[in-house]
Amino acid sequence: MTSKGLRTYLKMQFKGCELEIADAAHREQIVMELTRGRPSPMLVLNTCQRFECFGTEIPEDPRWKITARWDARSAFERMARIAAGLESRIIGELEVLGQVRTAYKTFREATGGNAKQLDRIFQDALALGREARRISEVDRNLTSLSALAARTMMKKLPPTAPVAVVGAGSLAGSVARYLNKRGNHPVRVTSRCPDNAFSLAVELGGFSTALDQLDHLFDGVSGIISATAAPHALIFPHHLEKAARPLVIIDLGEPPDCDSVIRTEPDIIYISLLDIERKAHINTEERVQRAEVAARVIRDGALAWTARS
Repeated sequence: MTSKGLRTYLKMQFKGCELEIADAAHREQIVMELTRGRPSPMLVLNTCQRFECFGTEIPEDPRWKITARWDARSAFERMARIAAGLESRIIGELEVLGQVRTAYKTFREATGGNAKQLDRIFQDALALGREARRISEVDRNLTSLSALAARTMMKKLPPTAPVAVVGAGSLAGSVARYLNKRGNHPVRVTSRCPDNAFSLAVELGGFSTALDQLDHLFDGVSGIISATAAPHALIFPHHLEKAARPLVIIDLGEPPDCDSVIRTEPDIIYISLLDIERKAHINTEERVQRAEVAARVIRDGALAWTARS
């Protein structure tokens, strides 16, 4: 098959899907399997708010439920919309760019640069997302969610007070770095992936623990930032017995990472993801109008991509 013929074939076979993982503890293992352990390479977006795969097949497995499927043009458009921040709770949010770049980097490393035609599709989709941002200015004057969360925490904590971070993904990592560098707060980390937690802790000069040692992690901390993709609560009152009081918790999990009892305790200042979003005065009418412009750019770009041979 010629290079042009292969490119056209892969475009026709290109597809995407959203997965619901039955056991969140296995997410990292499943990411590894999907990116490195299958005959057909895949790009996997694994964040607090999504688990989506893109490639030339729909992965079927009893460990997950497929909740959405996209054909070639829809999958291409979906990737571009994610990169532009149009599929995020905060329209135009910036964290997703880092998440998409990380997913693409993982794909490149897994394939060794040998899946050139599929690689080209990903590059084109991400470039379209960036172009939509540039034309629409959908992210103009937008403060990142991580910066908003970190600033909120810093306003409520004494200087140099220790902070625990639950999660080591893109969002949690950005918050931790902000607190450590701009607020001079010592940071300790845990995550469902011990290697990621350890790497982030070393980078910030702190320490990490296993996710089943939260009582040790929270010993003496004045603040807790949690941002995981767990489908259920991870933090319960008995984990907080040795934490300082008053204790500030910013819970960026969706659903919340904290048990409902914690959210109403009088000596705990509990701030949810929704609270942070409200403070930001985001998704204004102006930003929604810019998002409509970005959506048109992407829709037209996806149609043009489909038409090209």
